[in-house]
Amino acid sequence: MFAVVSHIHQLRSQDLDTNTVENKVLARDAAWCWFSDPRAVYFEGEHKRLFFAYINSLGDVMIASQDQETEQTAVFNLHEKLQVDDHNVPSILFLPDGKLLTFYTEHGGRFFMRKSKNPEDISAWEEEKELNFDFENKRICYSHPVMLSAENNRIYMFYRLQHPMPKNDTYKGWWQCYAYSDDLGETWSAGKRLIDSREINNAVYMKVANNSNNRIDFLFTDGHPKIGPSSVYHMYYEKDSLYQTDGTAMQSLEAYPVPIEQVNKVYDVKEHGVKSWIWDVCLDGEGSPVLAYTQYPDETDHRYHYVRWDGERWQDQELCRAGPYITRLEPGKKLLEGHYSGGVVLDHNDPKTVYLSKQINGVYEVERWQLNDAETWGVESLTSGSKIDNVRPFLVKREHGKAEMVLWMQGTYRHYTDYDTNILLRTWAKSK
Repeated sequence: MFAVVSHIHQLRSQDLDTNTVENKVLARDAAWCWFSDPRAVYFEGEHKRLFFAYINSLGDVMIASQDQETEQTAVFNLHEKLQVDDHNVPSILFLPDGKLLTFYTEHGGRFFMRKSKNPEDISAWEEEKELNFDFENKRICYSHPVMLSAENNRIYMFYRLQHPMPKNDTYKGWWQCYAYSDDLGETWSAGKRLIDSREINNAVYMKVANNSNNRIDFLFTDGHPKIGPSSVYHMYYEKDSLYQTDGTAMQSLEAYPVPIEQVNKVYDVKEHGVKSWIWDVCLDGEGSPVLAYTQYPDETDHRYHYVRWDGERWQDQELCRAGPYITRLEPGKKLLEGHYSGGVVLDHNDPKTVYLSKQINGVYEVERWQLNDAETWGVESLTSGSKIDNVRPFLVKREHGKAEMVLWMQGTYRHYTDYDTNILLRTWAKSK
């Protein structure tokens, strides 16, 4: 299903609280999780267009585009009523010819791929393909596509696979896996395990970043903080091998999966006694990793941390107390997700810029933080005095010097299967 809208969607006043004319509505009835990326991509070729993906309250898998010169918005339904679950949000990858690949999954189920028929255009798509990467068990979640130009545009796909343990029916294991394509997504290798979590009955969560050329960075945890203690780990891939943050070689990518206890920690939960979860990772101008994660002294006390590698060790700085979980409980309902934060993300071109969502006067607001020196930050508000929450910001990667494009969810979020939210856009011109 394809639709073109001549201008940005306008919502009823009771549905929308933009605070300022600078915050524009991109999509009504739209939500996303923060573990499939990129969810939004800016592409400049024949056109100048922003492409973004989301899940609606019917479980439709949606992709949309907005022309930055005409403000015309187009929408396409990639898969009707897949699941009402924000985990299923698509990731987007542009091919060298300007055509799009999209990848989306069920929440612990099937994995799908679709390719656009025309460059820079979402109005027509090839038939949906289901991929299982030669695993009989199809319980896959999340998609992280990466294309490396130094490897002849090989596409890597990172994903999580859930598998049953035959000797223990009550145990469900999770593997972080990968596959690759050397023909721009036409065929795929068999899946391989990336990380060995040593049969811990918890799901390793992972964020992926890359320089589009020859390096992929991995930020991951022991598991979900509601299930057990969770540390933060970092490693990277380059030239067929995996490395510790300091450049120490670990093993080839093709070798057995990396035992998680052999990866150096960014944050050690055993040392500090406070659970954590991850949000973002990128490289600074010198090629050193920078990351953002959350610590949880309590489910009602979420604290954002900004961490950078100085060449020898991690420098960890607490940014702020962000408030409690974002889930809004209805009377009589049980809290299911106490570790869902408002969100904190980095500018991948300039990680001294951070966008975050924190609770102010009982409502979540989005702020832009700029690192002035090693310790002090300047803070500017994108939203203020809101009546409804603004959460899960995502910063679109663009060329250096381009205006920042940040998207976020606005509305009421009760659970990953129960949300009444829209996606907004703010374009932030960089100071000269």
